[in-house]
Amino acid sequence: MYKVIYFAFCFFSLFFIDSGNSIIEMILKIGALLSLSFLYLDQAKKINNWYLIILLSSIASDAFLIFDSNFLLIGSLLLLLNRILYIVITRRALFDTKTGTLLIYFIPCLLLFFIIYALLKPYVEQINISFILLGITSAVAILFSFLNYLNRMNKQNLFFLFGILLIVFSDVLSAYNKFLDYHLYYVIIYTVMFYLARYLICRSMILQKK
Repeated sequence: MYKVIYFAFCFFSLFFIDSGNSIIEMILKIGALLSLSFLYLDQAKKINNWYLIILLSSIASDAFLIFDSNFLLIGSLLLLLNRILYIVITRRALFDTKTGTLLIYFIPCLLLFFIIYALLKPYVEQINISFILLGITSAVAILFSFLNYLNRMNKQNLFFLFGILLIVFSDVLSAYNKFLDYHLYYVIIYTVMFYLARYLICRSMILQKK
């Protein structure tokens, strides 16, 4: 039931993107996150407190970023907190992977970040430090998720990896749309990607504890 409610909230929120009804959009997005939280609490055998903090901070970040002209920095810092917590959740990769392998896989992730940063740097001066930290922590989260999947190729790690990748890709598209080339269909695409990413990560966390 909570799964249906989550996607219903997600679907209806799309009709209020950039419509001027920011309050309704915020209510629908918060409703989606609350239903996802209830889905996790209902199906998880054991609760991961780090993931609960992610869900709570996501509620706050969504609320702030809807009014991004005034709260862009606060929303970005909350997104940074989420990335750090994703790293905490995937930290097993540190213990299951050799140091040399970690460095080899981290280099392409970091190079990709620097390419994106070079393109967007002139447009994000007001949140420069948080943007750099967000990019680095995103690269680490992708790396750890990928290595966890390589070490244990199960559905749980696959869902988490796809979820993290979708979140990072949606962030990149969001920044491109905001600072370089705005189109409404970009907003819809990265919003749908973000909704799907959150569901995949939630399913991964449920499978992790079963």
